[in-house]
Amino acid sequence: MDKLRCDECGTIFNCGAPPSKDHCWCMELPNLRQSFDLAGKCVCPDCMTLGQAKDMTKARKARKSQRDNSAVKVAGR
Repeated sequence: MDKLRCDECGTIFNCGAPPSKDHCWCMELPNLRQSFDLAGKCVCPDCMTLGQAKDMTKARKARKSQRDNSAVKVAGR
């Protein structure tokens, strides 16, 4: 992972795939900037999602936990 400075707000953020993944975080968050083209730009999660990145990540983790807890457990597996 590299440390980059956001082209929009100047925040320092991590760019690239963490050791446990094969892709960068930016592949998991939607670009909520409407028609804004990010080609050639590196922006932080908050700028990419118009300040909603932390709330989106928190909601995804809550939904995953809820699914995991409500899944039918099969004996012996």
